Amino acid sequence: MYQALSISLRVRDRLILNNVDITIRPGKFTAVVGPNGAGKSSLLKVLAHEQRADDGEVSINGKEISTYTSGELSLVRAVLPQSTTVQFAFSVMQIVMLGRHAHRTLRSENERILKEVMALTGVEAFRDRNYMTLSGGEKQRVQLARVLAQVWDETVYPRYILLDEPTSSLDIAQQQQIFGLARQVCERNIGVMAIVHDLNQAVQFADHLYFLKDGKIVASGGAREVFTKPNIEETFCCRVNVYHDPCNNCPYIIPERETFVYTPKLKIN
Repeated sequence: MYQALSISLRVRDRLILNNVDITIRPGKFTAVVGPNGAGKSSLLKVLAHEQRADDGEVSINGKEISTYTSGELSLVRAVLPQSTTVQFAFSVMQIVMLGRHAHRTLRSENERILKEVMALTGVEAFRDRNYMTLSGGEKQRVQLARVLAQVWDETVYPRYILLDEPTSSLDIAQQQQIFGLARQVCERNIGVMAIVHDLNQAVQFADHLYFLKDGKIVASGGAREVFTKPNIEETFCCRVNVYHDPCNNCPYIIPERETFVYTPKLKIN
């Protein structure tokens, strides 16, 4: 289990995260949603051990994260940021191979894993292409393959993937594909946590849902239980209507035209 307990983070005089608790369970898809500036990406950085919290602790599989070496940590958790910049003309295969850097496995084992994750993400057909010539959606699938290669090994311990708005620049078909793949890898005893921008996609794919606002958890629980009009309106200050989608057997929202719940009064001199 991947846990953050009582996490607080301050940047200068601003409290970015305020006593946040979050749990990522193996084999489950956990989504974190919230408005811009809520602290979502900061939370992911703390979870990934890329930024140290001022208070609280993060543990992975019962071990405090700061006690892992960088090599040990890379074997249990992989991170996919919002965007990844590549400055050199690497091939698709070379990018995906980066996910195996920390492993000391046989070449045959590495080749098997690379083949599996590239087939799963649909990038095997252009494995020899220059990564920089790919479309945005293709690049994101290559980066997802790299992340999967990092934690694909069969192990006795759970592994985890952290995704920071992985579909923010993709079209709707590519978005569904990425989330579908993330959901599928949970079957390998991998816990997935994603910062999700689209609420309807969050409830469609997630097992567990956290609403984050002003650095605090507003609501959390089973995705379809906490996906309610009061929780959404409180978190986003936006009037919505919640309906039921019989095809996916899950709720979905449509914002109202006059959407703002609260508008600060302007001070007129």
